[in-house]
Amino acid sequence: MFSGNQVSAWEKRHPIVTGVAAGLVAGAVAGGSERVLDRLVSKKQKRRDRRVREGSAHEVAGPHFVSKLLGRRLDAQEKKRANRAFGVAYGVGWGLIHSGLRKRFPVLRRWGGLPFAIPFFFACDGIIAPALGLSPGLNRVPWQPNAKEMGNHIAWGAAAELVHRLAARVR
Repeated sequence: MFSGNQVSAWEKRHPIVTGVAAGLVAGAVAGGSERVLDRLVSKKQKRRDRRVREGSAHEVAGPHFVSKLLGRRLDAQEKKRANRAFGVAYGVGWGLIHSGLRKRFPVLRRWGGLPFAIPFFFACDGIIAPALGLSPGLNRVPWQPNAKEMGNHIAWGAAAELVHRLAARVR
């Protein structure tokens, strides 16, 4: 039986397909975990969060980039479409990155993808989002929203890893 610690022949032949599928499925799973975990963040912590940022990096990224691209503010419907487009692009992009990294560094496949998920959270929410002006640094965001975002990244990593393991069973 395939243990998840190796790359299958199918995955070697179709790495892009597997990476894209993993990223899209993981994005959908993370969207579900977002809705569940958001209920665990207290109203007080949500108010504190809104004082330091408009929304999570994922909530503001799509409209931010599309607004810059078009050179104007977006209406509510355009913001929703921008968020969906960003979610797909984010999933595909990180799915491909995850796929390449797990092939090169097999330790990232262990424990349901946890060795990828934790650095993924710190890279996205701690470095990339603040550098792009999408969110303040982790030290300015209340702990509960940070814990929720880490949980979303863990769900993303576990789902992506599961897709890779399922793909490994395809002959």
